Amino acid sequence: MKPHHRTLAIAALCATAGGASAQSSVTVFGVIDTALSHLTSGDVSRTQLAPDANTSNRLGFRGTEDLGGGLRAGFWLEAGFAPDDGTGGSTNTNNQTSGAAAAVSGSQGLTFGRKSVVSLGGSWGELRLGRDYVPSFLNLTTAMHPFGTNGVGNAGSLYYPKAFGGTTARTQVRASNSIGYVLPGGLGGFYGQAMVALGENASTAGATRDDGRYQGARLGYRSGPVNIAVASGKTDYATGDYRQSNAGINYQAGPVLLMYLWGSNKVGTSRTVAQMVGTRWRMGQGEWRFAYTRLKATGVANDATHVALGYVHALSKRTALYATYAQIHNKGNGTAFNVGLGVTTPGGTSKGHQVGVRHTF
Repeated sequence: MKPHHRTLAIAALCATAGGASAQSSVTVFGVIDTALSHLTSGDVSRTQLAPDANTSNRLGFRGTEDLGGGLRAGFWLEAGFAPDDGTGGSTNTNNQTSGAAAAVSGSQGLTFGRKSVVSLGGSWGELRLGRDYVPSFLNLTTAMHPFGTNGVGNAGSLYYPKAFGGTTARTQVRASNSIGYVLPGGLGGFYGQAMVALGENASTAGATRDDGRYQGARLGYRSGPVNIAVASGKTDYATGDYRQSNAGINYQAGPVLLMYLWGSNKVGTSRTVAQMVGTRWRMGQGEWRFAYTRLKATGVANDATHVALGYVHALSKRTALYATYAQIHNKGNGTAFNVGLGVTTPGGTSKGHQVGVRHTF
């Protein structure tokens, strides 16, 4: 769900430069989400406090400035954190996993690894520079999946790639060093965006010169009860390129949102393909969520199924209670997939229960 953000400080600045006035605003926003989680796999179980079980925790700052003539400038700085232990989220500096320049950092201090962009926008759309969500990730959010990428029911369990042939992809969600363009509104229901991101390797790097370079786009159409979007992105790696493609559609029938999501991950010569059918069903102050997903694997991991059922109850516009149950069953002798506790028994099942509270500000 999209959080309700409260503007804590809004400054209206009037600067008469050439007879024009400029207005700027800064907003502080965030989400705090924690659940009591119980996970089981075979004879092993674990009980823990789990962050991000319904919505990702974040602390953010965003702002805009009206430059006049229909042009605006903006920024967005968003950091992830874990309220159960107070640690900050991590980031990746160059979309890679190997080499002297690769870095995954910030797991203790606060980093703006969720989003860090400066932008210029107008009637022609918006240009963004910095670390941002890749277009090929956006269909995995609650836009096209009942649980988005949070908790034991999350889409990432089967829709994220598996490492293969020396490639561990780092761009299934975000990319650093990106240049992005977002279409403007008012296009008859069409929306979309495109992005290129740099690995920032030296020209003398040889076979790894293009490592971490991402290119992707998403195009959607929303009209009345129907919303449909397709997306694809490719990241170059010397050990085997990574391509993420997906397509989603949902239909609003009164209080019921019917959803279908197809997704493919290719890493080198391996491939996983997932298909999900699900729903979000509003009932008074509550919403039931259900998703069933099947995954077929080629050259890596194993086939699997994922089923999830959840309920979210709004106490106010900013606070909600929720509960989720999910299980993943690995096919054949596989052990590759789980809901948070690794599977060690061939063809084993991983199960999870979560009960939590989410507060936005």
